[in-house]
Amino acid sequence: MKVSLQAVAVWGKIAPSHSITAIMITDDQQTIVTGSQEGQICLWDLSSELKISSKEILFGHTASVTCLAKAREFEKQPYVVSATENGEMCVWNVTSGQCIENAKLPYRHTAIYYYHCSFRMTGEGWLLCCGEYQDVLIIDAKSLDVLHALSSSQSSDWINCMCIVHSARIQEDSLVAVSVTGVLKVWDLSSSLNCVQERQSVCEKESKSLECINCQAVRFCTYTERLLLVVSSTCWQVYDYCDFSLLCTEFCKNGQCFAGGEVLAAYRLIIWTEDGHSYIYQLLNSGLSKSTYPADGKVLKETVYPQILCFTGVEENKFSPFVMGFMNERKEPFYKILFSGEASGRITLWHVPDVLVSTLDGSPREIPITATWTLQDNFDKYHLMSEGIIDHLCASKDGIRSAVVSSSVYIPSLDKLVCGCENGKILVTQGLKTARARLLENRSLLKDNLPYKVLDGHSSRVTCLLYPHDRSVRFDPSWLLSGSQDSIVICWDIFTGGILHQFSLQSGPVVELLRSPENYRLKDHSIVCCVCSDHSVAVLHLQKRVCLLHARKHLFPVKKIKFDPVENLLIVGCEDDSVYIWEIETGTLERHETGETAKAILMSIEDSECLVADTLLPVSQESKRNKNAGYKPSSSYKHGMVSYNLNHTEKSSDKV
Repeated sequence: MKVSLQAVAVWGKIAPSHSITAIMITDDQQTIVTGSQEGQICLWDLSSELKISSKEILFGHTASVTCLAKAREFEKQPYVVSATENGEMCVWNVTSGQCIENAKLPYRHTAIYYYHCSFRMTGEGWLLCCGEYQDVLIIDAKSLDVLHALSSSQSSDWINCMCIVHSARIQEDSLVAVSVTGVLKVWDLSSSLNCVQERQSVCEKESKSLECINCQAVRFCTYTERLLLVVSSTCWQVYDYCDFSLLCTEFCKNGQCFAGGEVLAAYRLIIWTEDGHSYIYQLLNSGLSKSTYPADGKVLKETVYPQILCFTGVEENKFSPFVMGFMNERKEPFYKILFSGEASGRITLWHVPDVLVSTLDGSPREIPITATWTLQDNFDKYHLMSEGIIDHLCASKDGIRSAVVSSSVYIPSLDKLVCGCENGKILVTQGLKTARARLLENRSLLKDNLPYKVLDGHSSRVTCLLYPHDRSVRFDPSWLLSGSQDSIVICWDIFTGGILHQFSLQSGPVVELLRSPENYRLKDHSIVCCVCSDHSVAVLHLQKRVCLLHARKHLFPVKKIKFDPVENLLIVGCEDDSVYIWEIETGTLERHETGETAKAILMSIEDSECLVADTLLPVSQESKRNKNAGYKPSSSYKHGMVSYNLNHTEKSSDKV
């Protein structure tokens, strides 16, 4: 009989951290989607009056989100796609909050564009991706499988930015991209459909060096079908799309760096900076170029020069990084919206009016902030919200007033909730009784009758916790393991609160603590594995209180760990599909294999258990109904795709 588990999130008075690294507004202008450094996706309601309110937090990623994009024609299916630092990709339904599809690929994407030509291609369309790899990848929007790549016949390099050009005049679609070395490339998408299906090489049809280093954005003017905007960190330029001749250049002010831009209308642009400022320019005709006759004898080009009409300001003393974007929707409510997300978690909107005019004296006019909001604003708005499950401990005499939970584990057999904090302290309290008292607001029970312990041994953030006896009786029931930011692993006696042993790994922050498999035998086999952020793996013998092996030579993040019980070997699989084989007793690297040999080694010991992290939370039912609910086999682990609703009502406490 299958048991259904319902995940419940108890939020305290302090909102969860949400350092925004990516932001977008859906095509219907009703939802803002943000990705964070913590890996969560947050959905925000956007009303027709441009009021913001947080709605849901979507869990599923294990690394910082690098980019967001729509993944379907939004009127038919309200899907967006997210990508992370470690290659994870998820397609989300922003209406239901469910994860529709997910995969993990060995690519770090920095920009994604959805492309679908209904009368030329079948399926759900393509995701055109660029990032820290050569040229452009084509990924299937439904399955997230890599279909093909747009390659370069010359100057193949990483792509900094790109845009899709839809030309109504010639009924052709193209992809314009600028590489990290400043080379502009144009691929013909319309004529490449058959080549992609037949797996034939697709190269650029045009290429030109713009000598534009650190390009931030490239945009095509659909109003004139002539102008091409290229924004770099030091200047922005306008080119003639017909022959890529330079028409205009504008440099940034001292101390500022341009971060992006968009085309507002014909001969009107909006450019924004890294510190959250933006400027709206009108391009005016200056007649013929003022330079002397060109050396090549060609006709002098008509040029334009910019005039600032308006600008948007930000609140003073803002030092957190900004990510910005612009929405120019041609459907109701027809808003032109400039939006930004900050590392502090704040969203800001500016409504750009249709008619832009300068002040009476000709100086630029400031566009005021229309709306701004954070998760904490939502939490502060509803005063009847329950406190966090351990908030009552923050006012205790043990000095845990400013404790921020950084890791936690629940031990059902002992009914103990263990919380590791940013300040290095570990709180141990009764789980179900504390949760019941908190939800029912029984404050007298919280203060007087619920015992707790404070384990004080770490000097930096507690990054992970493990109670090994919960899943394997071969471990002592008193052992509790904790790892910290400064590469320390402590074995505690959970009943007395004393330190049994401290392992100093002198490595990166501890990422995970994992049990050895049941079929592994090494004397009394009280073995755990420790994975650090520098890709090293330590094998710790808890009974002997020694580190048997510290494998440090892995060049890529560890994704799979196996034991060979016969040869007493540790097999480590990395994200580049390479395999390292270590002798545990001697601590030496026996072999390093890649390619098919590495895959064969992992397959040959398939019966040996693979060390993986516990599933975060149950996978959503909609995800299970879809093909490939978990990450593709190459990821070697699954993570729950869970959303938490952040909507509150004034009678929320009565309902509880």
